[in-house]
Amino acid sequence: MENIANMLTEELEIKGKITFQLTDKKVFDKNVKDVTVFYKLVGDSRFKLFRSNGHELVFVHLTEDWMRQSRVDLDSLHCAEGIEVILVWDEKEDSMSVRGMGSDNFVTVTAMQIDN
Repeated sequence: MENIANMLTEELEIKGKITFQLTDKKVFDKNVKDVTVFYKLVGDSRFKLFRSNGHELVFVHLTEDWMRQSRVDLDSLHCAEGIEVILVWDEKEDSMSVRGMGSDNFVTVTAMQIDN
């Protein structure tokens, strides 16, 4: 999971897209309270992806001016072999798309923004 954070480079602070697969069993294990997939400072922005204790995958993008957050319920996906994730962000909005490995369709959620 450390390699995912390495995909977040300085060039991607304002606008970016990363695509990756998550297959680590602890991400999907309901006995594990929560799991941080990555947390990274990129310039003046902070990015975090984690699986909450409510079994949601949560993408957080934080700047000095606002926080954006998107959530996908992993129980609504077939995650037996893992998931594919696409994170996209720019000046206007962020989104997270998730699908179970082998599934045809992504569940896409646009982040809610809270101004500081």
